Amino acid sequence: MKNILKCLIILFIASISIACSNDSKKIQINTIENFDFAWKFHEDDISGSEKTNYDDSNWRAINLPHDWSIEGNFSKDNPTFSRGGWLPTGKVTYRKTFLVSESSKDKRTVIYFDGAYRNSEVYINGNLLGKRPFGYIAFYYDMTKYLKFGKENVITVKLDNSNQPGARWYTGTGIYRHVKLITTNKLYIPVWGNYIKANKVENNQATIAVETNIVNDFDEDKFIDIQVSIFDKKGVLVALQKESKTITKNNSIQHKSSLSIENPLLWDTETPHLYVVKTDILQNGETIYSETSKTGIRTLEYSNSDGFKLNGKATKLKGVCLHHDGGPLGAAVHRRTIERQLEKLREMGCNAVRTAHNPFSEEFMNVCDEMGFLVMNEAFDEWETPKSPTTTQNGAKKKVLVHKYAHVFKKWADKDLTDFVMRDRNHPSVIMWSIGNEIAEMRYESAAKIGKRLVEIVHELDYRPATNGVHGYGSLKRPNQKAAATSDIYGYNYIKDWRLKLEREKFPNVMAVVTEHESAQSFYPRSTYLYGEKKKAWWDKLGYEKKESFDWVEKRDIRGESGMEAWKLVKERDYLMGMFIWTGWDYLGEVIPFGWPARSSSFAPIDLAGFPKDGYYFYQSQWSKKPMVHIFPHWNLEGMEGETVQVYSYTNGDEIELFQDGKSLGKQKNNIEGVEYQTWNIVYKPGELKAVSYKNGENIAEKIVKTSGAPSKIKIETRKTEMQANGQDLIYAECTILDKDGNEVPIANNLLRFDVEGPVTIVGVGNGDNMGLEPFKANQRMAFNGKCLVILQSTKESGNVKLTVQSDGLSSNTVNLISK
Repeated sequence: MKNILKCLIILFIASISIACSNDSKKIQINTIENFDFAWKFHEDDISGSEKTNYDDSNWRAINLPHDWSIEGNFSKDNPTFSRGGWLPTGKVTYRKTFLVSESSKDKRTVIYFDGAYRNSEVYINGNLLGKRPFGYIAFYYDMTKYLKFGKENVITVKLDNSNQPGARWYTGTGIYRHVKLITTNKLYIPVWGNYIKANKVENNQATIAVETNIVNDFDEDKFIDIQVSIFDKKGVLVALQKESKTITKNNSIQHKSSLSIENPLLWDTETPHLYVVKTDILQNGETIYSETSKTGIRTLEYSNSDGFKLNGKATKLKGVCLHHDGGPLGAAVHRRTIERQLEKLREMGCNAVRTAHNPFSEEFMNVCDEMGFLVMNEAFDEWETPKSPTTTQNGAKKKVLVHKYAHVFKKWADKDLTDFVMRDRNHPSVIMWSIGNEIAEMRYESAAKIGKRLVEIVHELDYRPATNGVHGYGSLKRPNQKAAATSDIYGYNYIKDWRLKLEREKFPNVMAVVTEHESAQSFYPRSTYLYGEKKKAWWDKLGYEKKESFDWVEKRDIRGESGMEAWKLVKERDYLMGMFIWTGWDYLGEVIPFGWPARSSSFAPIDLAGFPKDGYYFYQSQWSKKPMVHIFPHWNLEGMEGETVQVYSYTNGDEIELFQDGKSLGKQKNNIEGVEYQTWNIVYKPGELKAVSYKNGENIAEKIVKTSGAPSKIKIETRKTEMQANGQDLIYAECTILDKDGNEVPIANNLLRFDVEGPVTIVGVGNGDNMGLEPFKANQRMAFNGKCLVILQSTKESGNVKLTVQSDGLSSNTVNLISK
């Protein structure tokens, strides 16, 4: 018996060894290489640079992702004008020299770009692989036949972002997303060739369907085994299916698998459980290709009466629209930038994101999967008709000629939409596809033909519904009904209460979502409170995008009243799936309603550096269950002594009490089910305000604002203290200026200087001021209303890191970090 047991153990160990050996062979045969490092860069389109013998020794060495525009200076002379953030654009060229081993001669090599802005031309060893005008789309090329094996090869990428304005927001210029080099056997699953559907759950059993496209580039038939394995987050195998097939020479097959999982852990916004789906192609028992993907098991339901349901539970979309840029880092994609954005939005109570108004990075989608964010995934900002924004120059309004996607829509839209859906359809975070935003044609019946075609492409590729963010529902002349009806879900941009009532009466069976509406945030920058002559002086220094800007901003007032009302409309109607506010995070460009010197938006409850504004706390009071209370303005209102000031409060308690210098000013009720805030008329004098929130008579939260003394010291806060030594990880260090007693100084604007020791570099600075024209690439920054930001990036070396922040007249501060 002992001998039998011993033999079984030996056989088990041997099987593990064989499996490991096969895995080793698999890795050698089928690899995905990070291709971001060791590129050369030069401004302009350099003639002949695609040739292998071109001398690029004097070019700048850079790593990707890279945004050239963010390195430039703000100038009124830059043709991007206010919509593009006054930053430079143009033609740029990238080159990378790399070795391909002799052993790869019988394999297939693909170069994959997750995005390059824009009008890309990609060459390998002087041979044009292809062109792609859309700067937001992922694309790839098979370059096997042009490679030199055992020798050096040169890939050249030329981008042309010179025709401006090229968008209604900041785009960046460059290879701003990740690049991968994919090497496979000649029997393989092509890029995006695995389609995973994990949306069926019945009686505590989930069914995962996997459709796999397998290609045989060999000149002979191949007999293969196709094995699909599913693992839980602990790496435990929970389902397995294996099937044999013959695939004829130079042909492809579509293989379908169906696997069951008992008692699955479901993916949702609070517990985003992910499973790993591993697809192996085996020949004679040896793995010749292997691919892994992550998926989340969940059910999605859409109704014209109950709105949206996730796993059978009615779920309001508490959403924000986001643009793709990362503030001080421009368009360059970094995982940590995305994580930090979503962390802060989650703390606000947000559970959904609309990608405005273009495909986002693969990195963004992965983070949404992992963090449990619901995504309205949007493809286009325009169809065949270009949008021509109006600007005011020298007091006169002027239409701006644009060079945007509409000019290539007829030729490229179907291909771009197909690739967009195929890349992202495995992400559990995606709950619907958007085929457009405020499309000009939607006022006319002619849009129905285009809309129908685009929706059919979505339906052919995926099971999730399509919507379209349509403007005009707030006016008397509504969008064309035949055009609107091409979408599965009606998308309302900036809808009004009276229009919602009319729409519901006229079209009671439609499914609907508020795709966009202004936020509950004033247009003023963070912690900016203006009264009397100070307000006039502030406005006098600005140019306006619109002549009526002052009145418009005043109507938005200090609170963003219209945004609050919009949430009330959604909250009170079960059939509305939710809403997406414009926007969740300030972004570069589209400085409306301001003009120069504004260079970034001010719509959002979070500023460009990631510091919350007052509107943030309104949404927290409505969207989050964590006890909170917020009051504003701050209490350093110089020149306002003896004047009556309105103080506002937000809370998710049911009652709030305000104290001035320890004296109660009374309690006010808060209707938790409604959309309410409280106001207090207070005679200003330096001192302290304290708000206490109660629920069922118990103190659940407090907030104090206090008149601070002079700036004295610097507080440094980071969300993490360790970073990966991979050359791409980031740490964001938030700096706050304090007085000697530790109170924040909300009007401080001291110049902060940053010094680092160890294996890191400073890659960006910011402060949230949408009119600050200092460069983002620097080692110093003026604080804005008491706050400042510095961003550190790791190198490929590990070690201890020290960040020191100094300012004249203030005590310096140091924080110790580690890269490993």
